[in-house]
Amino acid sequence: MDDQQTPDSREYSSPQPNGASQQRVSTSSNVTLALIVLNTLVFLVMTLKGVSFLFPSAESVLPWGADYGPLTLSGQWWRMFTSLFVHFGFIHILFNMIVLFNIGPFIESLAGRVSYLILYFVSGIGGGVASLIIHPTAVSAGASGAIFGLYGALLGFLLRHRKTIAPKALKSLSKGALLFVGVNFIFGMSVPAIGVAAHMGGLAAGFLVALFLVQRTPEENSRFTWRGAVAIAIGIAMTVGALRVIPAPSDTLREFSRLDEVEKKAIDLYNDSEKKWKAHQISDSQFADIVEQQILPKWSAEREAIANLRHLPRAQAKLTVSLLKYMDIRRDAWNLLVEGLRTNNADKIKQSFDRNSEADRLAKTIGNA
Repeated sequence: MDDQQTPDSREYSSPQPNGASQQRVSTSSNVTLALIVLNTLVFLVMTLKGVSFLFPSAESVLPWGADYGPLTLSGQWWRMFTSLFVHFGFIHILFNMIVLFNIGPFIESLAGRVSYLILYFVSGIGGGVASLIIHPTAVSAGASGAIFGLYGALLGFLLRHRKTIAPKALKSLSKGALLFVGVNFIFGMSVPAIGVAAHMGGLAAGFLVALFLVQRTPEENSRFTWRGAVAIAIGIAMTVGALRVIPAPSDTLREFSRLDEVEKKAIDLYNDSEKKWKAHQISDSQFADIVEQQILPKWSAEREAIANLRHLPRAQAKLTVSLLKYMDIRRDAWNLLVEGLRTNNADKIKQSFDRNSEADRLAKTIGNA
């Protein structure tokens, strides 16, 4: 979300093709295992509480802390943190945890437990900020941004301290990291459901923070120093900056869902009333009353709500324009019908049916877009 859901809230990652165990550093992985356990527990609790095991909807993951611009940027800043432990189904969490299990222990032993945690969460926040900038109305969740940050940290470490690593191991690590990043970037660009913005944001944050946070030896990384404090300050600054700079978009998820409900009730009531009218079960006046008093007021109110949506990304702004055109045509059709029924004007009634047919055609094009 990372339109992220919308489907694009899914942030899939592929397993690292080259193990990091070739390095001479120790392989302590307590923090990595704790993160995997925590992610898994959250996922299990979600499924036990009724969230779909394979394909959860955007609405179903929101109560669990998924990142969503209209909420996150309106005061629920904590979603930038909690979304790192929420996943869109079993496949999503499985891929992410495989990759974390692969790269995590090496970075943990390289950076030390404290710096590793700082890297993980700052990278995750960096991915969340990037997602909010690029896809502010997408529901986004997953550990992918943080995991990409670990690869970014590896690249940053290799850039600064490559002379401390054996040439063969350096080549292997560099090749594996670049391959992972490159494959995921290309794959992500070709599959809209993958949160490329979160991936690249996490990668960049991890790379930049590791340039000064991760030192050459485990001894240097075992102590919490000013470097760790600066990294934490960067994470806080990114969070505060996002809340202050990125305008909070309107809640399109809620509004479009409400439009679906209003439209279904309006169309069902209209079609049912039209059948009764044609069967002479209700009079012209009664049909006009139903449209004028029960259909049009709610339709017009929802039309104004859609017109007042603000700070939308380009695709949703374009969709909103199409929706407004559709709603205007439908409203015109119903107004013409009321006028024709009130005045016994057959031409107005025919124009109403023609406008309704036009609205039906436009609705299909919007639905297929």
